[in-house]
Amino acid sequence: MNVWLTGGFPRNDALAGLLASLVYTVCIGSLVSAVSSRTWPWAEGRGAVVVWSVRLGSVLVAVALGTLIALALLWNLEIVRGRNFWRSYQFNLQFAAFITFSFGLAVMIYEYWRVRYERSELERERALKLATEARLASLESRIHPHFLFNTLNSISSLIHSDPMAADAQLQRLCTLLRFSLDSSDTPLVSLGQEMRIVRDYLDIEKTRFGDRLRFELDVPEAVLSCSVPPLAVQTLVENSVKHVVAPSRTGGAITVCAAVSGGVLTVSVSDSGPGVGAGSIVPGHGLDNLRSRLEVLFADRGRLAFDSSTVRMEVPA
Repeated sequence: MNVWLTGGFPRNDALAGLLASLVYTVCIGSLVSAVSSRTWPWAEGRGAVVVWSVRLGSVLVAVALGTLIALALLWNLEIVRGRNFWRSYQFNLQFAAFITFSFGLAVMIYEYWRVRYERSELERERALKLATEARLASLESRIHPHFLFNTLNSISSLIHSDPMAADAQLQRLCTLLRFSLDSSDTPLVSLGQEMRIVRDYLDIEKTRFGDRLRFELDVPEAVLSCSVPPLAVQTLVENSVKHVVAPSRTGGAITVCAAVSGGVLTVSVSDSGPGVGAGSIVPGHGLDNLRSRLEVLFADRGRLAFDSSTVRMEVPA
């Protein structure tokens, strides 16, 4: 290192020079690290002047002490030879301080930009999360009133003709509303919970449409623990009831199937109607809202697929 400039080394002794550099590095580096870890946290939050005064002062003390220890070791081991110890110390201290502060300045610049970049990334991720949560809450707020309106219409047809049946359907509606309220705090529910809601919904609609509504639920028990967005399958079933069963005098049949393959849960809702294509989805309504929810929750891992009279919802299992 700089001790070569003092003439303290044998001229061709490269090993001695390497050893001296290592001793200086260990002594100064260890002290700077130790002093920094103890004094810098203490100074944080006390004002910029205090913080930087403590930082600079602690580094100067560490460099001075580390240089003294290193030179003393090298002098006693006769690796460094000179006529005046303190003149060698003064020169080496200046050189060590220059190297330390140059290196420290580079580290400080790097740390400054690294922390700034990490903070900007955290802020960006936080903003994205808040925007996602707000978007999801907005979509769910449009689903719940729409769902409530349809189920109340189904019950209203029974109030005068069959009060007992209306009361039974009101109990089902209470269950549906409780599920709707509870699920607003979580983006996912088990498929088993969702299928119980689907059955309650179909039972309510069965009272309204009678034999015009025929349905079959073919969901194996093995997949009931998988997670789906709340009211997702119900939205698919409601779409079939609205567009296939309700407009037809003869009604229609609805079949719900579920299976897991390759880490993907597929829930299929088929009906006896002519089918619906992705291009015919009305913006802001049931299927469009569901597709947006899948996009928010799963990105490109969740989607709706249309195949003739079957709509498939695919989500990670």
